[in-house]
Amino acid sequence: MPNPAWNPLTPTAPDPSYPGAHSGFSFAAATVLTAFLGDDQPVTVHSDALPGQTRSFPDFFAAATQAALSRIWAGQHTPLDDRAGRRLGASIARFTLRRIDPPAGEDPDGG
Repeated sequence: MPNPAWNPLTPTAPDPSYPGAHSGFSFAAATVLTAFLGDDQPVTVHSDALPGQTRSFPDFFAAATQAALSRIWAGQHTPLDDRAGRRLGASIARFTLRRIDPPAGEDPDGG
């Protein structure tokens, strides 16, 4: 149920919302990093703003999910924006990966 008393963690920016940019570039990065380094690569990130604070994730997609959801929690995006950004980022990454290393017998230029 919606909570009418909810307020975002930060002021909502006056910029376009759709698709979610953090979702897009986070899922593009997770897709590429997973392709090169494999599944189940743990990720630990450190905060410059909060020295000594770290976040740990079991894999790249868990870290990407946290980054994507942070924009909803901050009031910058909606779940619709997030889903579109995730799909767009992953699609762009897969397209790029196919051009770098196309499957046998496939011409990435379509010719």
